[in-house]
Amino acid sequence: MSRLLGDLTKHNGKHHYCYRCLHRFAKVEILKGHLQYCSEHFPQHIKMPEKGENFIKFQNVHYQHPLPYIIYADLESLIVKEVHTSGNTESIARHEASGYAYVIIGPDGRSVKQISVYRGKNAVQNFMENILKEKEELAAKLASLVPIHKTPQDELDFRSVTHCSVCKKALKGDRVRDHDHQTGRYRAALHSICNLKFRLSKKIPVVFHNLKNYDGHLIMQEIGKLKDYEISVVPTTMEKHMIFSLSKTYKFKVSLNFVDSFQFLSTSLEKLVQNLTHDKFNILKENFSHHNMS
Repeated sequence: MSRLLGDLTKHNGKHHYCYRCLHRFAKVEILKGHLQYCSEHFPQHIKMPEKGENFIKFQNVHYQHPLPYIIYADLESLIVKEVHTSGNTESIARHEASGYAYVIIGPDGRSVKQISVYRGKNAVQNFMENILKEKEELAAKLASLVPIHKTPQDELDFRSVTHCSVCKKALKGDRVRDHDHQTGRYRAALHSICNLKFRLSKKIPVVFHNLKNYDGHLIMQEIGKLKDYEISVVPTTMEKHMIFSLSKTYKFKVSLNFVDSFQFLSTSLEKLVQNLTHDKFNILKENFSHHNMS
């Protein structure tokens, strides 16, 4: 085998080959260690798709469904002087959360309730307690089903449309009415299977700006104390996370997905706000009607 495959490398020493996968090793001891794992698997080969099946198409149509609820939140902290030495590192202060605010936006793009603001001790603990209560309330709403409300124009559109708005294929005799389960509003005519796939998302995003580099550190310390919740994390390092979620079954599993908006808008909130005109501050006007926008 070494004579047959020896020209594949410039190494002049003896090679030891695995007769199952033809992988080469410089030492027989390494080959023996490899064989105990290689023998557990079947041989592999590349199989190309048949003609007519050699294309990929989008399958997860439910990801096209707009999220009905989203929470925007922010934590504020104080720098508390505290000298602490650990090894060669000396800490001279720590960040202690002093308050928070969050607002819940519903399917109509308006605030579900008045903005929640808290200032005081144990701010992160208080935030998690309240945000989990909000999750249970929203989960109950997601579990409810509002019957479809049709107008004569909706019925006319349903009967006249020829193609499914999800898969774009001809409807023919297979057509059903798709509607928003939260508002009852008619949306489109779909195939029955497309309607089943186009299901409502059970995720509630909780958006922080710069979550990964700041707020996430404070929240993760509190999440570690929670019980009976399933925690999922997408980390970049041991201390930084792109996204993390909390889920608990309420008739079905509903999860809070903590997301960092800074990953999509890589500039400060101050600069982002400066790019907006006064007519864009709808949520601010709802919650702070006395605020002077000029």
